Amino acid sequence: MIELTAAAVQVVPAGESVVFTNEAVKSGCAERHRDGSAQITLLQPGRYLVTFSGNIAIDTGGTAGEISLALTQQGEILGGSRMRVTPAAVGEYFNVATQHYVDVYRGCNGAGCCQTITVENTSAQAVLVDNPNITAVRVCG
Repeated sequence: MIELTAAAVQVVPAGESVVFTNEAVKSGCAERHRDGSAQITLLQPGRYLVTFSGNIAIDTGGTAGEISLALTQQGEILGGSRMRVTPAAVGEYFNVATQHYVDVYRGCNGAGCCQTITVENTSAQAVLVDNPNITAVRVCG
């Protein structure tokens, strides 16, 4: 199991991912994260429960309208993971959250096939992300 957070509000440009700077909990050897990286690497074959929550807003200079984040696996958005809100003004925060199972399959040679998970800004503009929290728990395998 791994739980990651970030202490400061961050500006995440369109198409970029939320960066996690604090490893709150780490147990076992099935998940890995490098401090200051946006990626969680799932190392062992099995099923993982990945949960994200955080607060998002439109950055200064942005335009009021829909903004969104989504979980990605190997750079591809996980279906049903897009978290959308429509602030009426810049700096107006909304809480978003999602939870999904992610499968990591054993490779042809018997080794695990590592998978990376990120939280991507899928908006057309930069967003502010405050208090992001992501967990990945290997639930079977």
